[in-house]
Amino acid sequence: MLADHGPLSSVVASLFLHPHIWLSFTRLQALPSSVALNMPSPFRRLGRKIKSFFRRRSRDGRRNADHPEAIDRVATPSSAPPSTAAGLFPLVVVVPPTQSMGDLTENNNPMEQQDAGRHGPSPSVAHPSLHSGSHQGPSERPSFGAATSGIPSQSSYAPAPDVLPSESCPELVPNPIATPNAAQLPPTPHTDMLSPSPVPTPLAPSNSFFSKARDFTVSNLNVHNSFAPSKTLFEYLNPHIAHGAAHDSDERWNAPSCHEETRVAIREDIVSWIKHGEGDIEPKRMMWLSGPAGCGKSAIAGSVAETCKEGGLLAATFFFSSFSGPAERSSKRGFIPTLAYHMSQNKALSHFRSHLHEAVDLQPEIFRKNLKEQAKSLILEPFRKVLDHQESRVGWPKVIIIDGLDEIVAAQHHDPTEQQSPAASEDDQVEILHILLTLSKDPSFPFRIFIASRPERNISGFLSTNASGTTVNLFLDAKYKPDADIRRFLESKFAHIRRDAGISSPSWPGQPALDRLVEMSSGQFIVPTTVIRWVEAGIPQLQLDEVLQLAQPNPATKNPFATLDALYRHILQRAHNPNDDPHLVVKWIECITSATSPYRSGSPPANFWRRFLENVEGELNYRLGPITSLISVPPPSDTSSLMTIYHKSLTDFLSSSRRCGDLYVERAAHTSFISERIFVVLKNKGPIVPLPSLPDLARFLHSFFCLDLLIGESAEVLTSLSSHSKAELTSCDVAWWTRASLSNLLSDGSSLSQDGCHTEPLEDWGCHSWLVRLIYHRIHRAMEAKVQHDRHRAQSVMQHACIGGQVFWPRLRSLGGVCMSWKRWDLMD
Repeated sequence: MLADHGPLSSVVASLFLHPHIWLSFTRLQALPSSVALNMPSPFRRLGRKIKSFFRRRSRDGRRNADHPEAIDRVATPSSAPPSTAAGLFPLVVVVPPTQSMGDLTENNNPMEQQDAGRHGPSPSVAHPSLHSGSHQGPSERPSFGAATSGIPSQSSYAPAPDVLPSESCPELVPNPIATPNAAQLPPTPHTDMLSPSPVPTPLAPSNSFFSKARDFTVSNLNVHNSFAPSKTLFEYLNPHIAHGAAHDSDERWNAPSCHEETRVAIREDIVSWIKHGEGDIEPKRMMWLSGPAGCGKSAIAGSVAETCKEGGLLAATFFFSSFSGPAERSSKRGFIPTLAYHMSQNKALSHFRSHLHEAVDLQPEIFRKNLKEQAKSLILEPFRKVLDHQESRVGWPKVIIIDGLDEIVAAQHHDPTEQQSPAASEDDQVEILHILLTLSKDPSFPFRIFIASRPERNISGFLSTNASGTTVNLFLDAKYKPDADIRRFLESKFAHIRRDAGISSPSWPGQPALDRLVEMSSGQFIVPTTVIRWVEAGIPQLQLDEVLQLAQPNPATKNPFATLDALYRHILQRAHNPNDDPHLVVKWIECITSATSPYRSGSPPANFWRRFLENVEGELNYRLGPITSLISVPPPSDTSSLMTIYHKSLTDFLSSSRRCGDLYVERAAHTSFISERIFVVLKNKGPIVPLPSLPDLARFLHSFFCLDLLIGESAEVLTSLSSHSKAELTSCDVAWWTRASLSNLLSDGSSLSQDGCHTEPLEDWGCHSWLVRLIYHRIHRAMEAKVQHDRHRAQSVMQHACIGGQVFWPRLRSLGGVCMSWKRWDLMD
């Protein structure tokens, strides 16, 4: 094979020009001769040829006349083939695998040192010039980078140079080609762009950018150790913020607030404590405003928050609510992230914002920690870092305001397969009080804390014991003259009604009417507020006369809300209930306020309740029209707004049989009503009033699946139906509901259709397997089915429960134990 390539020098040249063979050859040269000669064919034959060639040249004893001084070793990556040019033998560098870069600068091999004594230093680079015997000196050669600049190779090759191998490690040594006049020709300049220049000795490893540097000056050097987070602060916090809990959020657009001339004294006391509380004889960092339901605590808190915002005193707010707005406003989960975010938005706290951003970037899982850890990482530690570098607090805000602490609802972790005690709301309320007390006692926390709530036993007990030394107590009683404030409020509102209704008498409604209304209010602002809403909902004079004719409460009664209860009863009795169900509107209100599961991220919109409760289109607006002073009903065109109960005292009234009398709805009757509405949806595969499109049906089912009785798999659901409804249970399409429950519900409704075509961008709401379990459990129990019939029915459902030909065996297999338990339940019944 070698004979076909001409002289051996040409073979060697072609060998070096081929990248893969060149690499193999360089590795071969680094091996001992015994190893090289034992390599498999074709390298064994090649090794013998090369060794023989080296030995012949070595016996000639010729020195390299053109290189009186050997150049230093040059290291290049052994995986890259050398470049070539016309008349030049390619540069070959041999780097043994075990030899480091530092070893290239010195030779510790005694055999090589001996050879160097006889023949001079043994170089490792073979690259002589073949043009007329001349060669460029080492000092005149360009850098090695030019040798790999991609100059195209030539088709003809020059003869190979002489090579002097080392005894210990074979290396290629440059030697010019012997020519007849080589000794007589003086060296001439040569511009070989492929000839390497000496490479500087590699520097020892150093941590300095200026190792071994001298005679230079560095001036105006600025070193920035900047923090580059992967997300913005808002992107980190947004999923965990209760946006509606801010005092000025869009969800609180109609929240109560103090008239400019009412509650002046108590608002001044609160603002004075916020501004100058540190000057008190015994400074306290917390203030608790309490009072009975309807006395105006939220209105005062909201007005104080607005005053502080205008004066640059407000750091953060959180207004809890359990009866309106999304579930995040009644949960403790978003409490700390929301406060931290509000603080970060204050311009005076820009340094806090930077440290908060750094904290969430380094610890993004902090939102899954308990409140104590969240408060430490998101509030206290950032402020500690700020105060380490900034002692002055000039221009900082002074207070955080928290309202409705008593309306916190315990967060539940829904898992129908686990039997666990539900968390108590009182425990979550006390946990937040512990966090607030910890913040108030930490010297790095710069704000005062204002809390407003009802005087619930757990709250008053904690603040009167654990926090007694740090809390100022304010109770809304006769000290602040509520009757005078209520009178001013009524006078202002009636003047507005006169202008709007075109009532010409400037004295209407007259002093006796005002006195009567003030007396009815008993210091509770909710009474005059509700009266004004009632008067504005119809002909003012007639509406007011109905209120004034309400019976005077018995002074001996122990019900402090007698007047308010009478007002609620009077309004509710005006609702348009059907003759066969005088409690229908009350059932609707209780359904809206309590039927949704606390596991949901938010309350269903008004449109869901409209479709779930109506038997005919437009029924809800008609029946609730007369009670809009108690509940806000968005128009049908508004598909996203919620139904809003104006005050929690209404739900308190409806939940007490002693207070609401004949309007009270027993729990069993309430459950039976919701079960009947669920049955209607199951029977019609949607609401009784057909929906115009599949996306509308998907949005409806998204809320329907999360009704409390369904997601909690209540024992009463579908078993408390009327006998007529039980007889119609066989008409429910169980296979369709199985598909709808086990498949992922998509916002475009494609998962509910047979073709599965998508009509709009998707939102995946997941599967809802608890409805299948409920159907299997409850429907068969309600129908008092036989065990054998149950088994056949289950097999039929499992055969038809498929989408696009794919049976949901993994999910249906988990229901096997459910089906087998039917017999046990039947025996227990």
